[in-house]
Amino acid sequence: MPERPEQDGQDDERSGAVPFLRWVGGKRGLARRLVELAPEDAAKRRYVEPFLGAGSLFFALAPENAILGDANGHLVSCYRHIRDSAPSVASQLRHHAVSHGKRYYYRVRKLYNRTGASPARAAHFIYLNHACFNGVFRVNEDGEFNVPVGSKDEPNFPTAGELARVASVLKPAKLVVGDFETTLALAKKGDFVYLDPPYPPVNGTAYFTHYTKDRFAAEDQERLAELVRDLAERQCYVMVTNAGRKTIRALYKGFNFNRLTVTRWITCNKKKHKVHEVVITNY
Repeated sequence: MPERPEQDGQDDERSGAVPFLRWVGGKRGLARRLVELAPEDAAKRRYVEPFLGAGSLFFALAPENAILGDANGHLVSCYRHIRDSAPSVASQLRHHAVSHGKRYYYRVRKLYNRTGASPARAAHFIYLNHACFNGVFRVNEDGEFNVPVGSKDEPNFPTAGELARVASVLKPAKLVVGDFETTLALAKKGDFVYLDPPYPPVNGTAYFTHYTKDRFAAEDQERLAELVRDLAERQCYVMVTNAGRKTIRALYKGFNFNRLTVTRWITCNKKKHKVHEVVITNY
């Protein structure tokens, strides 16, 4: 396994960008701890992340070179349009913010499911993400976003300045739509690879797996673990966050484990639960 490299002078103020999406299972509250557990020169290495989500660790590190992937084409399209057309996305998002209401939400949701990729649809995506129930992204078998409106009267939408900073950090990044195997095939020796896959369901609620029209099953967890071992053999620096279950620990036997206790909303009954997660590394 690779040794943990020495700090080489990362500029912590390079971007100032922060995650702009609400995301189930997001790591915004854990980002500082994950930075501490990452290689100390992670921001200088090429960064590879196949489960991008809200990108909490990516924005915390603001790496100089990155490959960012996700199976959720809606999400990746939004990132692309912010990177390339942030002012246009921000302008249209402001219109949604002042028009927000229950009837307006469902009108935008219907429009979103009928339109193709564009800065306008990226603004729809951000609006729906902040205005929907608990920030859940869920699609039906036809791939249509179907989450109901949330209870917030005034959602906290990102500002034009925040989206501009996000765009700045995204500029040198390659964005990929596809299964995690597609993104991981691009990793090479010395890269820092961070993986935050959908966790095994903790109860009957399936929000953690209804992320695309396909589902992330136990077989996918096993396939991912095999690829992580391959990355380690290729001498990549690998970090995985996942549920602290015995089945997950068994898949990564021989790796290093750090345990985290996290408070999350994991059911629909408006109760918070403390759950155990693990950070798995090969260095």
